[in-house]
Amino acid sequence: MVSIEKFGVSFGNTKILEDISFDVKPGEIVTILGSSGCGKTTILRSIAGLQKEHEGNICIGDECVSSKDIYVKDREVGYIFQDYALFPHLNVSENIAFALYKLPKKEKIKRVDELLEQFNLVEHKTKQIHQLSGGQQQRVAIARALANNPKILLLDEPFSNLDAMLRYKTKIWLKTLIKELNLSAILVTHDKKEALTISDKIGVINDKKLLQFDTAKTIFNNPNNLYVANFLCEINQLPNKLVKKLEIDIDDSQVAIIKIDKSIVSLEKSQIRVKIIDISFCGDYYELVIELIDFNNKTLIVKMNDVQDINILDIAYIHINKNDIKIINK
Repeated sequence: MVSIEKFGVSFGNTKILEDISFDVKPGEIVTILGSSGCGKTTILRSIAGLQKEHEGNICIGDECVSSKDIYVKDREVGYIFQDYALFPHLNVSENIAFALYKLPKKEKIKRVDELLEQFNLVEHKTKQIHQLSGGQQQRVAIARALANNPKILLLDEPFSNLDAMLRYKTKIWLKTLIKELNLSAILVTHDKKEALTISDKIGVINDKKLLQFDTAKTIFNNPNNLYVANFLCEINQLPNKLVKKLEIDIDDSQVAIIKIDKSIVSLEKSQIRVKIIDISFCGDYYELVIELIDFNNKTLIVKMNDVQDINILDIAYIHINKNDIKIINK
């Protein structure tokens, strides 16, 4: 297991992260989610021992690896970099073998052959890296990361260089592999869909802090503040005045949110008038941009399966079920 306790990093006088704590169990995939530059990769680098100056503790199994004399030890960590960090002057077999420099030659050859077979790279073993597709390069990077049988796998935006279909297939394959090998896996990304579909647990970072850490389903259905809700879900923030009109209690420290597919816009009258600003056909659904006429023309986005007789610039009405509104902290 990997355990991060009260972790923090500063570069000079600038605090990057502070008071970050979470655990990753064997066979568990944890995704650290946040905007670019929030410090996600710094967490991975610190676990791997590449970022040595930090506050708090990093423990792998029963051993704390935060003290400097332990940085030189093998942490049993495999690291897959965003750009794969493969060596262009080495072929596929040589790239994988690079991670096995401590093994005797015969054992090294045997392990490389095992990995080439496992990752379906046998026919590419003598190819140079530039001769491979993006998916093949990624498999080489993963094979190299797993060459020494690590207990921990660190993944930095591992699917960002793949097209949509290849990303989907690779994600399923990698998720299965992590479970089969019982690895503790930590992935960083800014892609919320990627995080939701691959993760057992998700941590959302913003403004140096870990705002929420929970299962993917829990954090999606019950975000604990507005940033998490906006980052992970497609939501509208409703005006407090409208919420009170619906007889829901709310104070100034709170906000009311509703998912964009939980409202219906129609010509049938309700107590909330709207103006249709735009209607977009998105394949299997429509996306409407509307303004709340009686609430300072607040703009909302509504996702519906059918728009019926509604047209742009029409005056229509929005229908909201009170049970679909969540009150959360700002």
